[in-house]
Amino acid sequence: MKTLSLILSIVVFFASGYFFVVDFTASTETNYLIYMALLVILMLICVVGVLINLPMILRERRKMKVLIYNSYSKKRIQNREFDRQFGIS
Repeated sequence: MKTLSLILSIVVFFASGYFFVVDFTASTETNYLIYMALLVILMLICVVGVLINLPMILRERRKMKVLIYNSYSKKRIQNREFDRQFGIS
């Protein structure tokens, strides 16, 4: 669920950034200022969503590295025991 939230935050950030850049003009109309302010607020909400969910992704990467390293170490220890039993150097 958090991964979906992270992906959705990133997609919406880029979509609102696209509309912000495309619709950007030097105007002082009230409707235009409200529209641009809403786009900026939406982009800030997306940044907060990414910052909240990013540690979860980093934690999962570390967890996978630990699992891979531990499974490799266990296999290698077993091989060393086998080598010692049969006197293989």
